Amino acid sequence: MRTPHRIALTLPLVLTLPTAGAADEAWKFTVLAGQSTSNVWEDFFLEPGSLDFVDSYLLIGAAAKPLRRYLDDRLAIELEGQLARHFGDQRHWEINLPVVARWHAFPWNEHVRTSTAFGVGPSWASRVPALEVKHKGDSAQWLFHWFMEVTLGHPRADWDVSLRLHHRSTAWDM
Repeated sequence: MRTPHRIALTLPLVLTLPTAGAADEAWKFTVLAGQSTSNVWEDFFLEPGSLDFVDSYLLIGAAAKPLRRYLDDRLAIELEGQLARHFGDQRHWEINLPVVARWHAFPWNEHVRTSTAFGVGPSWASRVPALEVKHKGDSAQWLFHWFMEVTLGHPRADWDVSLRLHHRSTAWDM
């Protein structure tokens, strides 16, 4: 039997605001809202019809700074800081600091600007999350955080829409 992990599906609006630096140095500000599930993260891809949403929600504010570009600007490495508020069946704050790899090269970008991202880093919760304890039997304030994201936008717009899978767990059982 697979041990359930808490995942949250978030539908964020990603706002890219101009800064004084070059475009590749611009800060990106994100507002995300989502609902937690009792599923393992693989279910999102393998059994999307089986997702069991629970009465737990989160609101996240994030700021990301591109650090380096590679492969002719197709790959960006970013640092993102997140502050999340959980409400519903659990009420606590969460702070995450993932390092993000973002891929920008898609053949249709002149029609629909697209990027995909994967971020990993430490996660701290202001109290041990109740749903993690309920589904795994225990948890901790300090855990591992990762996310997967696809982002779409109009090529000339200053904002995008994303779908993000937000996850907290121990690093060794993902």
